[in-house]
Amino acid sequence: MRKTIRVTTVLAALFALLSAATASAADKNFKADLEGFQEVPVVSSIASGEFLANLSNDETTISYVLTYSGLEGSVRQSHIHFGQHSVNGSIVVFLCQTVTNPDPTGLAPTCPQEGTVTGLLTVSNMTSLASGQGIAAGDFEEFIQALRGGVTYANVHSSMWPGGEIRGQIK
Repeated sequence: MRKTIRVTTVLAALFALLSAATASAADKNFKADLEGFQEVPVVSSIASGEFLANLSNDETTISYVLTYSGLEGSVRQSHIHFGQHSVNGSIVVFLCQTVTNPDPTGLAPTCPQEGTVTGLLTVSNMTSLASGQGIAAGDFEEFIQALRGGVTYANVHSSMWPGGEIRGQIK
């Protein structure tokens, strides 16, 4: 009987540790699959993309990888917007920029026509464009809450679709 209780106790402790580790990782990793059908209004485009991000343990930086291909127009810019599914929202941070559409902070890498962009987001990358929705420039904690709340989306804009060619809700 004692052996059964000990085994059960050990298994319960291991389960609790694994659950905490899983919750912690889920709380720091974000992903979005980008496609035209998620744009508002919907766009029929062959383009696709993926956004992956990881929040640092001290919650001061977000490293990201943005990959996209097949844009029907020339890439213009990419950012993270503050908005729930099927709603357009304001820009919080630029993921990449072009001469045509520069990042107001000047910190975003240059957008390739297609391929992969990597970067690091900090409080310095935040624009003031979402302040009308309650995320002021410099309010990195609020930005993190929005990411965790599922109310941000990654968007890649092109000359063919200036409002956005592909979009994906960040989860």
